[in-house]
Amino acid sequence: MEIYYKTLFQFAIVALYLAIGAIAYRWLIPRFTWAGKCLASILLIAQVVAISWSVVFLPSSSFEAWLWHLGREWNIPTTIASTQLALIGFTALFTAWHARSQPAWPRLYFAALGLMFVFLAYDEYTLVHEFLAHWLEIYILLGITVALVTLAVALQAQRQMRIWHFLLLAGLAISAMGAIVTEAPEKFNLSFLNYGDNRGWLEESLEFAGIWLVLVASFGHLSALSDRPAVRLRVYVALVVLWLLFLSQTRAILPVEHYAGGSDSANVVYEGGHQLRGYLMENNKKHIHLFLSPGQRDFLGQGLSDLGYSIHVVDQASGESIISRDKVTHLRFFLLTPGYTPVYRQWVELERPAAAQFNRAYWIVLTLWRDEADDFRPLKITSSDHQLLSDTQVVLSEKVWRDRTPAATRDPLAIFDNGFALEAWQAPESIRAGEPLTITFSWRSEADGREDLTQFLHLGHAESGEWRVYDQAPLGDRLPTRLWYKGLADSETWQVPLPADLAPGRYNVFSGLYRTLDKVRIPASDADGDYFPDARVPLGSLVIE
Repeated sequence: MEIYYKTLFQFAIVALYLAIGAIAYRWLIPRFTWAGKCLASILLIAQVVAISWSVVFLPSSSFEAWLWHLGREWNIPTTIASTQLALIGFTALFTAWHARSQPAWPRLYFAALGLMFVFLAYDEYTLVHEFLAHWLEIYILLGITVALVTLAVALQAQRQMRIWHFLLLAGLAISAMGAIVTEAPEKFNLSFLNYGDNRGWLEESLEFAGIWLVLVASFGHLSALSDRPAVRLRVYVALVVLWLLFLSQTRAILPVEHYAGGSDSANVVYEGGHQLRGYLMENNKKHIHLFLSPGQRDFLGQGLSDLGYSIHVVDQASGESIISRDKVTHLRFFLLTPGYTPVYRQWVELERPAAAQFNRAYWIVLTLWRDEADDFRPLKITSSDHQLLSDTQVVLSEKVWRDRTPAATRDPLAIFDNGFALEAWQAPESIRAGEPLTITFSWRSEADGREDLTQFLHLGHAESGEWRVYDQAPLGDRLPTRLWYKGLADSETWQVPLPADLAPGRYNVFSGLYRTLDKVRIPASDADGDYFPDARVPLGSLVIE
């Protein structure tokens, strides 16, 4: 099945390139200046070579595999893609500057378009979007805005100019198919894209083809609107050289805080001086990026040789690891801190383990180890600003896999001011003293948890006024309230120990929540909005025999 889909996609990409190439060279590119014809042809050849080398020809080494891989960073395809986007931006800026006879607003449109594509070129190489919350939604909104503004400009432009505007829209649409649809195949019911490596190379191929059409459109705009002599090829060559020089220095001018600080910075020091500088959880924590510095000041990464790292998912209640991912450190991508210490970026994919349970708290734990003649020795942590499970294990984050099963709707017994609701409780009508009292509480949450809360259970003798008090987390140790989420519906069964000498009789039952830190109770009200005195929810009564 994987080979079938890959062959089918390859034929589709070849057909797409033949179609857009034939149309462009038959009716569009002949209208360009010499510089436009040369650059359009060079970029088309470059991306065809990059795609062919990555997809068709098998690499002979791991370095060659990285060098031509369409889904990797800071290699030949990424450089070609970034340069192509930069040329679109430069050409749009040239159009805004040279179209002196045009009204102000079309020139502002081209200027804004040019600046946007220069930023996209920078983003293509540095992956700034990966460190923005909701970047996919932001890019979708940006694409829709550009499409609507371009359509408005096209409707106001002369008839012979509209072909370039609509070509730009077509290129953006094809690129969006790669950049957005293949980023979320499940959302668009395109799960077949997950076969093998289809998603990566298909995404990049569609983006390459679409952006090349946008490049053709930008040259068309410049050729049709320029009131000044054509921009010479040597100007473009100089800009490309400057852009490549800029990209070559990008890793040095971006501090590690640009990446790690955008998510979670860290200061975890291991024996030998190795340091975790930061980490990034993305795509709902399916991908984890680490930023490690070697223990010695070197630029060849020798301080990280023979090192590896393990990511464990640890059950907070039991302390057991349900899955681990082990990888050897690599030296492909590095940044330089202001102190010129190299920081190497590592990553690992972590899908939901089969053993993971819904509505259960897990730690994401990092261990750094050294391979000493196949004896994998964990490195001790000498200092840390994060929680430690042991002297070799640091907690990066907490994780809860959410139960998406819809909860039955009912009138809750109590609604707390923080968005939690006590839906129901179950207990026997009577029980003998000395036996454990089994009580089940059902909870629902309409808001994300922010702090640790404790649930109290009060049993008050109706005649003597004697009280028994029992406290624990509402859902036990398996899911602290700080990790509750909007839409949560779950229950917990308590086993309350009753002393053998407990006075018999009827006991009134009350419950509620208080903040674990300062013991302050959370106000609670009934379904009609009336608050309970002392934030105690009356549940009913039971008989102790």
